[in-house]
Amino acid sequence: MIVKIADKIKFILRSLSCITICTLVIVTGLQVVNRYVFHKSFTWVEELGGMAMVYITYFGAAMATINNSNTRIDFFIHKLPRPLCQAFEILDDCICIGFLGVISCLSWKLAGSNMNALSAAMKIPLAVNYIGILLGCILMIGFYFIHLWVDIQKCKGLDMSSIEEALNR
Repeated sequence: MIVKIADKIKFILRSLSCITICTLVIVTGLQVVNRYVFHKSFTWVEELGGMAMVYITYFGAAMATINNSNTRIDFFIHKLPRPLCQAFEILDDCICIGFLGVISCLSWKLAGSNMNALSAAMKIPLAVNYIGILLGCILMIGFYFIHLWVDIQKCKGLDMSSIEEALNR
């Protein structure tokens, strides 16, 4: 059941990321044509591009989290004896959950305090950026809890290779 939910979330994240990237490419292309052909530029493109990059970054980080492909140096950890290696994996999950919890709290506060502040060109709340960060962090926290559960089950001696393989698809 966890794998099915994760697969649906990954599908939604991939779709949203694809739509966001395509929108960014089209709008940036229009900006280039408008600037060099018509010698005018849209004032809102840079704002939209910045906001799109926030969402792409955090949704991509969430996808990397569920696939267990976030950047980390685990060469030395995997050289340790198996029980110690598993303990470090659990510690890693807990540290990441704590860190993302702090970032989530801060982005929640910033979203609340910037709800009435509007962007210069598009006139939308600046909180939109912080909501993207918050959504990405919440997704990553959920995915790290899944990894934590899998790592705890592996410490108990259960074979979790099929679930890990399914999550990494």
